[in-house]
Amino acid sequence: MRSVSSRFIRWLAAPPALALWLGACATPPKPTALVSYEDLKRDPGMEDARRRFPDLVGSSDQYGDRATKEWESNNLEDSTRAALLAEIKLKTALARNSQEQSKARLQSVTADQTKADETLASVDKDLASVTEQIKLMEKNVQAEADKKRLTEQLANDQKRANDERDKLSQQLATEEKRAAAQLALRTADTVEAGKYAAAEYGAASSMLAKADAEIKQGNWQAAQASLDVAKGRADRAAELSKPSYEQAAQATQNKARDEALARDAAALPGVAVRIERRGELQRLVIAIQDLFGRSQTTLQPGRDDALEPVARLISKYPSYPVQVVGHTDNRGKPGELIALSQARAQSVFSSLVSKGVEARRLMVSGQGPNEPIADNKSGPGRAKNSRVEIIFLYH
Repeated sequence: MRSVSSRFIRWLAAPPALALWLGACATPPKPTALVSYEDLKRDPGMEDARRRFPDLVGSSDQYGDRATKEWESNNLEDSTRAALLAEIKLKTALARNSQEQSKARLQSVTADQTKADETLASVDKDLASVTEQIKLMEKNVQAEADKKRLTEQLANDQKRANDERDKLSQQLATEEKRAAAQLALRTADTVEAGKYAAAEYGAASSMLAKADAEIKQGNWQAAQASLDVAKGRADRAAELSKPSYEQAAQATQNKARDEALARDAAALPGVAVRIERRGELQRLVIAIQDLFGRSQTTLQPGRDDALEPVARLISKYPSYPVQVVGHTDNRGKPGELIALSQARAQSVFSSLVSKGVEARRLMVSGQGPNEPIADNKSGPGRAKNSRVEIIFLYH
């Protein structure tokens, strides 16, 4: 008796199947999320972030270690999930560290502003005192020259104090806007805006660099305008990137999950497994033979146990819809054979439900002799055609 059908042999010869077969025997490529996390650990602000936020960075380290171990154990879905959590924790720590640095600069500028205000108050007090002196000096004609000199001096002092206060006010406002723009860019980094919204992210980075140059030149108003644009572009980049980032993360998880399902299915005893596409829908088909006697709809003695590993597999992957499809050989009337295959599929459905599978996940149908996988002219061929298939559906 041939152990597999010619269609199954052709499937094994295909590159995707070969890759799947080899993937089960070797460590898979490192997940993208784990690579991104390891790159992020080399951020220049890493050590400062670890000092300021040891809990966040420590939690990130734990998730990162877990991601590496899961990858080395070929658990790509768990590795990707842990790496994404590690990356989010680390990005959050770096963003908060940047915000703390900005706060420190703001506090320094605020202190300078307070000092300038105190200086101006002192000048105002001196002005009041000198004004009083001028009133006394007006009684003496000889004091007129001193009065004029003191008045001009006080006016100049007051102007210089006002100019310094205005400069510090502009500097403080600029630093606040710069901190907001930097935080917006850090937020955009958490959803990989540089990849999914490159134009907006690049414009935000360029405007931030332009603002830094304007700050060095003391052009505060121009710098504030540039920083407003930088923040707006960064916010827009984060908004545009979030759906693509979440979709890519989900796709990575789905791919790892699909590969794990294929490995686990291939390990089931006494079944034939194949993967096929129908349009955009992909099907993992588990074919089980010798469950029923000829023209019988009740499982043969001892064959109910053969469905136990299949039930565990279905329960292990709860996100997949599953079909239970009965098939027969061509011996008999087509209508009766379809009814027979439907009844057999229903028996397998009942067995799976009794073993803990949720009934709402299963769809039952019978195809009779309409989808043979072997030649009905021989006994072995008819035995292969008389089967029940458990089909996992996914895109």
